[in-house]
Amino acid sequence: MAVDLPEVIDRYFQAMDDDDLDAFVACFADTASVADEDRLYDGRASIRAWRQRTMAASSYTAEPLAATAQAGDSYLVRTRVSGSFPGSPIELRYRFTLRDDLIGALDIRP
Repeated sequence: MAVDLPEVIDRYFQAMDDDDLDAFVACFADTASVADEDRLYDGRASIRAWRQRTMAASSYTAEPLAATAQAGDSYLVRTRVSGSFPGSPIELRYRFTLRDDLIGALDIRP
């Protein structure tokens, strides 16, 4: 079942599936932030380095299962993450906040 996502969020997941680092980083605003595993990554350079580390650590895919529009330009996307890591698969909540048709903030939690 396909999940109806805003275009930039759809591109985010497609870039993850394709392991396309440049396309992945292009989804984010220059001053975007990502919160993942109790760490915060600010700006595109930091987000690029975070993605490179996650790609090197394990191979995985993220499948959006459901998306809910939240207040403002925020979207909560329930996602199944499967790969070569302990406990796979797991479900994570990706909270995207959009800004000017790009991702301005992303918070990833169990």
